[in-house]
Amino acid sequence: MRRVLLAAAALTIPVSVATFGFSGIASAKAIHTKCTTVTGTLTTTLTLTNCKGGVTGDSSTAFTTSILVGTGGSNGTGGTITWTDDNTTTIGIVGTRPVSATKCPVSGSTAVHYRGKVTAQTGVGDSPIPGKITGELCIDPSGNVTALTSANVV
Repeated sequence: MRRVLLAAAALTIPVSVATFGFSGIASAKAIHTKCTTVTGTLTTTLTLTNCKGGVTGDSSTAFTTSILVGTGGSNGTGGTITWTDDNTTTIGIVGTRPVSATKCPVSGSTAVHYRGKVTAQTGVGDSPIPGKITGELCIDPSGNVTALTSANVV
């Protein structure tokens, strides 16, 4: 009987530590930013606008297109996006893959899905790092870039 009680006590203590020791990990809430408009060209800069949530000041300043997508829809290099409220989001290398372009506004466009890891942010308090950035872009035959879906930063 004594061995059974000791065994039960030995199992109870680690379970209690595991239960209470990890209770604070999930408490940090991600700050989600959603930008519905992307404008720019494949060879110069992009701007994210109509942004809600997070600490963006409603839009980004112009940033080099290659941060999100390379020439011809290849992987982006990553880099830092500065928002109009002077906060920043730093992104690692961005992976891309082709998606259907049937909903792009210009005939003959190509479309890509992009996804990258957010490695640092300023002005976001307790938002967990790493986060991610995802979205889809249309690239028309002239190289103009628009949003197929919203740019999401979590």
